[in-house]
Amino acid sequence: MENHAFAMDEFRRFEEEFDQMAKAELQQLLDKSEKARKMGSLMEKAASVASKRYMEAAMNSATASMRSAWKAISSNKVHPS
Repeated sequence: MENHAFAMDEFRRFEEEFDQMAKAELQQLLDKSEKARKMGSLMEKAASVASKRYMEAAMNSATASMRSAWKAISSNKVHPS
C-alpha cells in the first residue's frame, strides 16, 4: 500500500511538472506569435509608405515630362530626334 501511495505522489509531481512545462511552452509560443504579428504590421506600414513615395515620385516625373513637352509645343520647337 505504501508503494502505491508513493507511486501516486510521484505521478502527481510528474503531472504537475509536465503541466508547468506545457504552460511555459505555450506562453513562449504566444509571445513569439505576438512578436511576429507586430513585425508583420510594421512591415505592412513600411511597404505602404514606400508605395506612396514611389507613386509620388512617378507623378512628379510624369508632371515634369508633361511640362517639358508643353513648353516645347508652346515654343514651337521640335526635338531633334
